[in-house]
Amino acid sequence: MGELFGSTVDEVRRRTGSLAQVASVEASVRSDGPDAGTRRLRLIAGDLDVELLPDRGLDLGQVRHRGVPLAWVSPTGWPRPGLGGFGASFGGGLVTTCGLLSFGPPSVDAEGEHPQHGRYSALAASVTRAAVDDDAVVVEATVVEATVLGAHLEVRRRVRLPFGEGCIELRDEIVNRGSREVEPMVLYHVNLGWPVVDEGSVLRSPAGRVIARDAEAAVGLSSWAEFPAPVAHYPEQVFVHELPSDRRVSAEVVARSGLGIRISFDTAALPGMFQWRVAQEGGVVLGVEPATAATILGRGHARSAGLLRPLAPGATWELGLDIDVIRDASVT
Repeated sequence: MGELFGSTVDEVRRRTGSLAQVASVEASVRSDGPDAGTRRLRLIAGDLDVELLPDRGLDLGQVRHRGVPLAWVSPTGWPRPGLGGFGASFGGGLVTTCGLLSFGPPSVDAEGEHPQHGRYSALAASVTRAAVDDDAVVVEATVVEATVLGAHLEVRRRVRLPFGEGCIELRDEIVNRGSREVEPMVLYHVNLGWPVVDEGSVLRSPAGRVIARDAEAAVGLSSWAEFPAPVAHYPEQVFVHELPSDRRVSAEVVARSGLGIRISFDTAALPGMFQWRVAQEGGVVLGVEPATAATILGRGHARSAGLLRPLAPGATWELGLDIDVIRDASVT
C-alpha cells in the first residue's frame, strides 16, 4: 500500500479528520467563458493534483506535482466541443487522446471523413466511478464513438493515482460493439511544458533510430534529443522514433533541474512513437506520442503501409500509459 506524505493510509486516518485532507475527487462545472458548461474533475493524491476533462473523453488537463505544473496548456484552452476544428480547440494538457478511427492529418476512407487527429477529444465521457480507495484515487468512465450503421467503438477508461508514487496510470479497453470488423487508430498526445521543457531539457528515447517527418524537422534532426532556446518564430518539428518490438519501454524528458517525466508503455500495443517540438516564445512545448500505428501521415498512409490492425466484433484492445514524475540527480 502506498504512502501519503511519508505515512501509511492507516496512519493518515488516525491523524486527520478526513482522508479528504490529502486525497480527494472534486467535481465542478465551468461557469464562464468558452468552456462554460463543461465538466471538470480534480484529483488530489498527496503530491499530485490532476485535472480530468470528462467532456473531452476523460483526457488529462493540467497536472501539478508539489505545485509545479507539468503539462503544456495552449491559448485556446478547452472550449465546448464543436466550437472549432482541432487547431482552434486543442487545449494541450498532459494527455490528449487522438482517434479512435484516425490520427494525423484529415482523411477520408470507407469509415467516412476523419478530421485532424480524429474525433475522440470532442466526445463526452460517462463517468461511472470516482472514488478514493485505500491505495489510490480512481476515476472510471466510458466513451463511445459511433455512427448510424457504421463503426461502433466503446472505450472503458480508468485513471488511477497510486498513493505515494508520483504516478498516473491511464488504462483503456477499446471494445468493438458493432457487427463488423473495424480498424481503430489511437495516439496518446502527451504534452509537456515549462518548467519541465526549456532550453537544455533532454528527451531520452528507447528508439533504435529517429527520422524526420519532413523538411522542417530535418533541420533539427541532429539535435532532436536536446530542447533548444526559444525564439520568436520556430516552425513545429515532428520526429518519428522507431521502437523495439513487443516490449515495455520508457521515454523520459528531464529538465536541467533534474525534474522530469517518464512515459512507459508496451510496444506490442503501441508500436509507434512520435516527438512534437516547438521552441517558440509563447509556445514552448514538447510532445511525446505513443500510437497504435507507426505513421503520423494519416489513416490512408497507415492502410497502404499495412499498419492498421483489425478489431473483430466483440473483441477488445487493451492500451495504456504510465506517467511518472522523476527526479534525476545526475542532471544539473
